[in-house]
Amino acid sequence: MYELLRAALAEADKAGIATFVMRGRQYLTALRAADQVLVLQTLHWADEVRDPGRELPELPSGRAGRGKELDMALQLVDALSAEWKPARYHDTYQEKVRELVKAKAEGRDIALAEEAPEATNVVDLMDVLQHSLDQARSPGVALRKSARRSRPPTVPRRRASCGG
Repeated sequence: MYELLRAALAEADKAGIATFVMRGRQYLTALRAADQVLVLQTLHWADEVRDPGRELPELPSGRAGRGKELDMALQLVDALSAEWKPARYHDTYQEKVRELVKAKAEGRDIALAEEAPEATNVVDLMDVLQHSLDQARSPGVALRKSARRSRPPTVPRRRASCGG
């Protein structure tokens, strides 16, 4: 049955729109054929979609992303690129919540998570890109990541996401 649906969507070059309920919440989705599988992508409901022109009256101009800035941004992307290994990614939020529950059950102290850094007023994009590129190339990046693992449990803060 699924293969028939996948083949029909692929042949028609169309996507299906569907809803489903998971964890007490209803999701709007697009069902697409990709390679030899069906892909389900969550979508935003109409009331969750905002007009960027209204929210950000001064959208970035088409000028951004040319010349040296683009070259440096491409170098940064290249420096941060790695082979895709899905097993390297996991739900760290849930892991931290479990760690907190365990720590509390054991009577250990629980530290509050650090506040997110405040936004800065970027004056020179080239300086910021160069700093990011230098950090990405630095061998200390792996050391900083491993140091984070040895800290006491903290109350996790959920980050806002932009995608579906």
